[in-house]
Amino acid sequence: MDSAAVVERFGLGAEERAWLAEAERLPEPGRALEVPKDPVEVLELFALADADRDEVASLWPDGSWPAELWHLVECMYRRLCADAELPLGEWRDWPTLVGAEDPRVRVAALWAFAAWVPEHFERGAARGIDRAVTARTLADVGVQMARSRRMFGWLSLETAAWVASQLRGRLFWVGGLQVEPALLGDQGAVEWYPAGEAAVLGPGMGVGDPALRLHIPTGGLDPVAVDETLAVAREFARAHLGMDPAVATCTSWLLDPAWAEVLGEGSNIVRFQRRFSLVGRGVPGEADVFRFVFGMPEVDVSAAPRGTRLERAVVERLESGGAWWVRTGWVPLV
Repeated sequence: MDSAAVVERFGLGAEERAWLAEAERLPEPGRALEVPKDPVEVLELFALADADRDEVASLWPDGSWPAELWHLVECMYRRLCADAELPLGEWRDWPTLVGAEDPRVRVAALWAFAAWVPEHFERGAARGIDRAVTARTLADVGVQMARSRRMFGWLSLETAAWVASQLRGRLFWVGGLQVEPALLGDQGAVEWYPAGEAAVLGPGMGVGDPALRLHIPTGGLDPVAVDETLAVAREFARAHLGMDPAVATCTSWLLDPAWAEVLGEGSNIVRFQRRFSLVGRGVPGEADVFRFVFGMPEVDVSAAPRGTRLERAVVERLESGGAWWVRTGWVPLV
């Protein structure tokens, strides 16, 4: 069995074939691929919405799976195992497969992730991380799958790369926010000061110094919950991640200062962004706004709903010739 057979069987493309071919060349995993026979426990950990839970359970692996499907899952599992110690600052793309006709293919990564769960808990325990923190972090799988269904209309996991990063210990749900160990510097939409400017900001602020990136889960902007994260984030990193970050950063469409103009100072969005010092010029953010506000995978102003103040603000700004931006901000950690 090889990637060419998988691509032909399921109608995948050249990018998927290249990704699978690379995964085939990776070393054999140290832990064998064993998908739990009973889906109940792992689906509970992943906190899938009812529709996703029922459909995934109905598709759970059995003796009827073709060899090509198992090979796809095995390649994903091999990639996950090989990347378990991927250095900070490195990102690994995964195929999204949201357009595949077979629903088992669209969520093939889910079974690789399910097989890795025991290892994930063991690694967390070895770091001294409370099991409840690991379990809460795994619940983000359900959030990602629900968002994928909302955007595409069927069972899928578009953000498999994001979930994979969680399972290799790159995301932890601490307090009201998710924290990601990282290094200061430019990376994609994430911006930081040039080396000369960063050097004069003080200890721990230089390019390449450790930091925590903050990520905002759905409904995660309650000021008390945010305070909780910021109060414990540095100690969590010291105790469990082997790093001492002086600063946390956040890169998000929620940090666009324009939100203050339309939502006012009483908004949780504006309260959140007021905590941060902005850096850089930002990058275009319309795609992120449409993804997270409307659940739309493409920017389409004419199709966007206008039922809430937030939705109307997005559309009216674009219709008037304005734009939305993803900005990076930072806040010192205590």
